[in-house]
Amino acid sequence: MDIFNEGVDIPEINQVVMLRPTKSPIVFVQQLGRGLRKAENKEYVVILDFIGNYKNNFMIPIALSGDKTYNKDNIRRYVLEGERIIPGSSTVHFDEISRKRIFSAIDVANFSDIKLIKENYTNLKNKLGHIPALKDFDKYGEMDVLRIFDNKSLGSYYKFLVKYEKDYTVRLSKREEKVIEFVSKKLASGKRVYELELLSRLITMQNGLMRELEKRLSDKYDISLSENEKENIIKVMTNEFSSGPAKKTYEDCVFIEPQKDDYGVAKQIDQMLRNPDFQNMLEELVEFGIYRYQQYYSECYEDTSLVLYQKYTYEDVCRLLNWENNEVPLNIGGYKYDKRTNTFPVFINYDKSDDIQDTIKYEDHFVNESLLIAISKAGRTVESEDVQNFLKAEERGIKVELFVRKNKDNKISKEFYYLGRMKATGHAEEFIMNNTDKTAVEIEWMLDTPVREDIYEYIVNN
Repeated sequence: MDIFNEGVDIPEINQVVMLRPTKSPIVFVQQLGRGLRKAENKEYVVILDFIGNYKNNFMIPIALSGDKTYNKDNIRRYVLEGERIIPGSSTVHFDEISRKRIFSAIDVANFSDIKLIKENYTNLKNKLGHIPALKDFDKYGEMDVLRIFDNKSLGSYYKFLVKYEKDYTVRLSKREEKVIEFVSKKLASGKRVYELELLSRLITMQNGLMRELEKRLSDKYDISLSENEKENIIKVMTNEFSSGPAKKTYEDCVFIEPQKDDYGVAKQIDQMLRNPDFQNMLEELVEFGIYRYQQYYSECYEDTSLVLYQKYTYEDVCRLLNWENNEVPLNIGGYKYDKRTNTFPVFINYDKSDDIQDTIKYEDHFVNESLLIAISKAGRTVESEDVQNFLKAEERGIKVELFVRKNKDNKISKEFYYLGRMKATGHAEEFIMNNTDKTAVEIEWMLDTPVREDIYEYIVNN
């Protein structure tokens, strides 16, 4: 069965038939490659992959797309929109049965699973001949290292290496380990560069950190910090932004402290930086985070720190909108107005589960790429303060930001697509919610920027 898998070069091959489960994207591409050589009178190759109902069939869209982030939403979108997403003139089509089977496999898969992480790590280590650096995962197309950070038993690449790499001998103290975990989980994705550049400053400097940060952001990124942004950065870097259990978990993650008219390195961090292993690890995380920012998050929308069509968690949004504190999702409940920043993020789960309560089963829906119908929280009338803030947002200077995810089945990432700002058209209708005695208000919204076609089709189509 494996005789033609690898090392065979017959350019004239114009059809490849796959009859067994594909358990690795790399192997799948190798098999596919047997038919991709050009030859005289050969215009194309036909690939017939008889996808069985095996648990790893999601490897096929991963292999075809080249996206090894193992983000469930990305894979689902590719299966639905492969013809739009795949580069060049190639087309990919999954029939309805195949789509359903792949979706079922995606739903139950754990992409932060240790086994999957170890497999991808080993592949990369064998390719390089040494322990990979963080940037190597991106450079050589292996899985997104953020999957390691997301794993609840790990939280950092350091922790993974300690547990599973026998050649890794570095050991940190428990406090140092927590700081590395905090930077890995909260900052290294690169969704905002401010904190990363501040960390870069404090590694080499003792004093005047906020002044140096402002200068660095101005010189390198042409960014001028607002007062709200400065306050938010300070809260993030002193563990005052955190809420709930995270505040206790990361109690040692206080990076800066007041110093005359500015901020300097916190004493405990300064002590940690005297350990060269800790410093090197922190420098690598900062470098990686800045690289990710430059790759994915530098083209911000209008005056925000958000990028259109990138995905954000509730915590990301609270931080990037410069709120004083992180709000748990339960307290947001679909939307929340922050008076200090005059920001009003709206979070929509587009596909509703059949078993949710009637009071939260809102019929939010797009009319087209520019027009959205969204429902207020239960128990609201047209005169309710939050509804009035929506309807009078422009005159009150309130910025309404829209975040949408297809569903909330992904228990790992819990991310929403950012779709820009929107304004109420003025159409608002009060009604009684089904099977309740609660009122709600239907509000019509016009998006400032029409939703990009592929994203729109993915969100609205089943």
